Amino acid sequence: MTQKAYETPIEIRYRDTDSMGHVSSPIYYDYMQSAYLEYMHDLLKLPKSEKLPHIMVKTSCDYVSQALYGDRLVVLSRVTKFGGKSFEMQHEMRLDDADGRVVANASSTHVMFDYEKQSTYPVPDDFKAAVAQLQEPVAMHQPA
Repeated sequence: MTQKAYETPIEIRYRDTDSMGHVSSPIYYDYMQSAYLEYMHDLLKLPKSEKLPHIMVKTSCDYVSQALYGDRLVVLSRVTKFGGKSFEMQHEMRLDDADGRVVANASSTHVMFDYEKQSTYPVPDDFKAAVAQLQEPVAMHQPA
């Protein structure tokens, strides 16, 4: 059994590439942030004009293989851990083709945040439940 991932499609634009024609390393952070935002706005049923009730406080990215202008990626995002006031996510970036080669693995940490009070607060149980429902484990297909 594995957790279902939230999928965000990304089309690589020319401006995303460096002088060698590869996606420039900082751009993967944009892809990660876009995937996080899509996941959370969908999960919380919030319009994109509203702020999310958490802030991104830490990110990292491992570059696995190259991606080029014109490639299409899919970012597979999952919440992997809850803390008292925070949660962690993993974002696997793959080519969106038959090969499905991984191009980058990223992670991010987010803290629940009340903008009005300018303070953090505990991760609500209803948020944890919504994540669990969205990522409900799926059975892996076993060959006959």
